[in-house]
Amino acid sequence: MKITSVRCFHVEGPPREGLALYEIPRGGMAPHEVSPYRTTFTEIETDAGLVGLSNGGSLEVVALGQELIGHDPVAVEAIWDRLYSGAYNRLGRLKPLAMLDLALWDLLGKLRGEPVYRLLGGPCQERLRAYAGMLGFSVEPEAAARRSAEWVAKGFTALKWYLAYNQADGQEGLRQNVALVRAVREAVGDDVDIMVDCILSGSQGNSLLYARELARRLEPYHPAWLEEPLHNDDLDAYRMLAQSTSIPLAVGERWQSRWQIKALLDSGAPSVLQPDPNGAGGITEMVKIMTLASAYGLPVVPHANESCRNAVHLLFAQPPRTCPLGEWGVKINHNIQWFYQDFYEPVEGYFPLPDGPGFGYALDPGKIVATREISL
Repeated sequence: MKITSVRCFHVEGPPREGLALYEIPRGGMAPHEVSPYRTTFTEIETDAGLVGLSNGGSLEVVALGQELIGHDPVAVEAIWDRLYSGAYNRLGRLKPLAMLDLALWDLLGKLRGEPVYRLLGGPCQERLRAYAGMLGFSVEPEAAARRSAEWVAKGFTALKWYLAYNQADGQEGLRQNVALVRAVREAVGDDVDIMVDCILSGSQGNSLLYARELARRLEPYHPAWLEEPLHNDDLDAYRMLAQSTSIPLAVGERWQSRWQIKALLDSGAPSVLQPDPNGAGGITEMVKIMTLASAYGLPVVPHANESCRNAVHLLFAQPPRTCPLGEWGVKINHNIQWFYQDFYEPVEGYFPLPDGPGFGYALDPGKIVATREISL
C-alpha cells in the first residue's frame, strides 16, 4: 500500500445554533454571532482506497504532505522522523507534521480494523474522567455560577473557567477574575475541581508579580490548577511562581516536541503537562512525551479543544497515574464535531471507550454546504 495524495480543504456548514454559539467573543467572533460552521481537514489517500482524516490543515500541510507520496503509510515512525529532520528546521514548528501524523494513525487504525488506543497498547482504563471546558460561556459571576451548577448536575466533577482579565486591566480586572472563581466555588461546593485558565485573558503579558498576586487571591478557592498564567518563555518565572503558591501550575499547550517538554520538566515549574496532539507532533510524538512525563511523575492532561477525539485515544492507552482525566471543550466540540457522522461526548462526566477503527470519526457529506481545496 502506498500514499497517493495528501489534501487539505475548508468546509462550511449551516449557521451555528445552540451550544455552538459563544456568549463572549472568541477569535474575532462577536457574542451570539450566527455565522456558518467552518473548519479545515486533512486527508491522506492510498492506492488501497483507505483514507486517513485529521482535523486542521494548511498550505504548509499540503506542501509537507507531498513528501509522503509513494511511501508506505504503515511506517509511521520512519515518516515522522524523516519529516521532522527536515520540516522542523524548515517550518520552525511541528503543527504541519502533527496534522499528517494524526491522519496516518487514523489510516493505520482503519487498515487494522481497530481504534487507535488499541494500536497504542490500550485500553488501560475502561472510562476516563472528563472536565468540562467552559470556554465561550459568560464569565459574569452569577451566570458562571448557574452554568457550573448545570454541568455538575450532568455528572461532571471538574470544570475549567477562563479568566477574562490580565495585568493590563489593573486591580478591577483582578477583582473580576477572583469574583468569577469565588462564584463558581460557591455554586458547586468543595467536592468539584475547578481549573482556572489564564491564556485567553492575554496572560502572555503578565509579570511574575501579577501572577503571584492572582494566585494568592485564588488560593482560598482551591483551584485544581492555574493554567498558563505567564509567557511560555518565562521558565524561571514559572519556577519561582510554583515555589510561591500552593496552586498546581498547568503548562505545555504552547510547547512542542519532547525536547521542549523536557526543558519544561527540568525547570520544576509544572505540576500538570498540557501538550496538544495538534501542535506537539501528533500521536507519535505525544507517546514519547507521555513516557518522558511518567519518568518525572507528572500527569499529562492534553490541551484538546480541536483534538479531543484524537487525545482521548492517547489517554485511554495510558494508566490513570499518567493520564487521570481529559478535556471536554463544550462549545468547541459542538462546532468541530458538527461535520462528523456521529457525536462523541462524555456520559455523566466520563468519556466512554471510543468506537470504530482509527479515531472513530468520518465526515458526513450531508452536513457540508461548501468545500474549498487548499492548493499549492
